[in-house]
Amino acid sequence: MSDVERLREYLKFDPENAALALDLIQALAVRGDFQEALGVLNEVKQHHENDPNFISWIGHLGLATSDFKMAITAYEMLFKLGYRQSGLLINSALAHYQLGHYQNAKDLLDEVQDLDVANRILKARCYAHLEEIASAITDISALLPECNSEQIPEALGLLALLYLDDAQYEFAEEYCQKSLSLNAKQFDARVSAASLALYKMQIDTAMSLIEPLDADHPDSGRIIAMKALVYMYRQQFEPAIETYERACKLMENHVGSRINLGWCYFAVSELDKAESCFKTGVNIDRTFAESHGGLALIYSFREKWPQAQESFKRALKLDPLSPSALFARALYFKSKGRTSEAEKIVSGLMAHKSELSEVSLKDIVSSFFSTKQ
Repeated sequence: MSDVERLREYLKFDPENAALALDLIQALAVRGDFQEALGVLNEVKQHHENDPNFISWIGHLGLATSDFKMAITAYEMLFKLGYRQSGLLINSALAHYQLGHYQNAKDLLDEVQDLDVANRILKARCYAHLEEIASAITDISALLPECNSEQIPEALGLLALLYLDDAQYEFAEEYCQKSLSLNAKQFDARVSAASLALYKMQIDTAMSLIEPLDADHPDSGRIIAMKALVYMYRQQFEPAIETYERACKLMENHVGSRINLGWCYFAVSELDKAESCFKTGVNIDRTFAESHGGLALIYSFREKWPQAQESFKRALKLDPLSPSALFARALYFKSKGRTSEAEKIVSGLMAHKSELSEVSLKDIVSSFFSTKQ
């Protein structure tokens, strides 16, 4: 009879014995039988409802089974009972992080003195999600000398991703290469490499990097959105729409994916769906210029000129160089007989060059408008 089976037998005869129950739960958890351990917890919890040892195990097993809400509830109960040990704070922070509660996670980590390297990296990731990129870069840069050989690739890969999101592309490239030279499978560095290829308009290279990433991490909204962008650049709008729909389900509040989905619908003349995407974009973030610019173009195509004017004015207040808003403004001028002003705007847009690519805006915009020409 194994130790687990023996403990089960003992517990049957003495179901209120806390020590026996805890020993059995621990034995099951050690061998990876987390669901069975939860089953034992559920059987005995009526006898130990306010026992911090049992509440703690609910939190730990919640983390182990990815039931992060259960874990958070358990840790909150412990906090109310006065238990705020570093391990509990860190575990609760991890559960909050997994649910996207980045401010809560950061606040919990702030309470922990002498955070180890792994959890300082987690804290930097919280900064990044809270759009405090400079703080994240500062923290990870300071952390590098303390990383061991296994942690260095992750720290370098995260730095690459942070520099990428901060539009510091040379540093992103540098740290991406450093990370991948140490660990070719490092996730953040692989995402950075694929993103850099996209920004350089190296579309085939980007897809060759994205497809294995998507296979390895099928629930990553960021990777799915990059894959959709490749389809978009290739003017393969049907797969782009399907893929952006996947991305938007995983990242409901990611305005960029929602707007690009709108442009894809626009390109296949599904204006109602495009309008819905742009309106959703406005609801997600009223300060994102292209949401208003997209609506302006929809209204322009429908010759709803007062609405178009209102939308492109809002967009241009937020971003005077918003391409969609400028195109809508050109169409508005043309409708008013101000043809020379309209042509001047369009000529300026078509001549614009990307700093990262030899592909002009004309090449990109024409993909959106190809079905309209």
